[in-house]
Amino acid sequence: MIVVSTWNGRCAASLRLALRMSCDDFAAHLGVSARGVAKWEAQPAGELALRTQDLLDVSLKRANDEVRARFALKMEELAGLPETASGQPSSAVVLGPPPSAVNGPKRATPELLDSLREGLRYHYASDNLLGPRALLPVITAHADSIERLAQHAGGETLDNLLTVGAGYAEFAGWLSQDSGDPAGAIAWYRRALEWAEAGQDERMAAFVMTRRAVQAIGSRNGALAARLARVSLRSESPETARIRTIAAQTEALGHAVHHEAFEADRALGLAELLLADGGADTPEDGDPSSGRYCDMGLYLNISRAKVHLELGRAEEAVSAFTTVLETLPPDYHRDRGQYLSRLAQAYALGKDPDVACSHAEESLAIAVATGSSRTINDLRHLSGQLRPWASRPAVVRFDALLATTA
Repeated sequence: MIVVSTWNGRCAASLRLALRMSCDDFAAHLGVSARGVAKWEAQPAGELALRTQDLLDVSLKRANDEVRARFALKMEELAGLPETASGQPSSAVVLGPPPSAVNGPKRATPELLDSLREGLRYHYASDNLLGPRALLPVITAHADSIERLAQHAGGETLDNLLTVGAGYAEFAGWLSQDSGDPAGAIAWYRRALEWAEAGQDERMAAFVMTRRAVQAIGSRNGALAARLARVSLRSESPETARIRTIAAQTEALGHAVHHEAFEADRALGLAELLLADGGADTPEDGDPSSGRYCDMGLYLNISRAKVHLELGRAEEAVSAFTTVLETLPPDYHRDRGQYLSRLAQAYALGKDPDVACSHAEESLAIAVATGSSRTINDLRHLSGQLRPWASRPAVVRFDALLATTA
């Protein structure tokens, strides 16, 4: 499959022509303005914004073989670029084994490190809109490239590479988890923790442990999750205040999964105290949790809702998840699907199957669109909750829709 290393106006025009779309159709296909498409094509050599590059990556990835072949030809026609030995335009690469160092940068310059950091922030924003399957190949390729660069670096440059590499590896772990690959998630988290500790980045190491705890919750290992989250609470540095607030909430959910109500409520109380201190409101410069979480007050409400659900408090869970969904930012598309599935579970717990199915159908549509296996697995759990009402029309319809999901 052809992959573009850097999208510019010329590459975007090649894809539009390969898809045989007008500027208006192409804009609608990508979800951007027609004026934006016209601007790209008027500046063929201009590099596009990273978020736009993500959208074009996804469009090319989803294209059929005919479109990809036309794209390769159009790239040659419009750019006048020679072919490589593989027969592909020289502005594109073929997915396969990682490219050798000959084909990539040989050393990590400050400019490259800044670009990697900025790119990761853009990818964080794209995650909630595009979902894990579109982003995972891009993120893992960056992580592998960073590892190759680290082999030839030392001193402060190596520390910086390890820190930014830990960010990419942690994000790859999260994307693997969300796409339904727990073994892959654990492998990436271990890699991220190794790099964070080698780079002497205490905040990143604490954050990776918290993310690993979230993964353990996904595997229903609440006791381990609580232990892992507690590791992130050991530091008392002001720089880790935000991560400790997140870790306390993760510990609470781990205890709730393990049916330890007293410990869950205690950990939530700790999170409230940490949040009240004010250190978690705004991320410090370089905080690895920056761009990954909503407002901390909203996040605490989400955690509290999850704890209520795990502990079987149906009425409290319905109320809490309803409030969360009313205040969730509109661009949190994937997360909206996740919390709708939890709200549906809360209604099922409260013996209201019709309302549960209504929210579940909306959740399923979002989960399919974003490729969130995590949400689909939650909905399969909900299907089991709904068995006492298996003959009700709403439940029959929901089960039929769920059955069509691979």
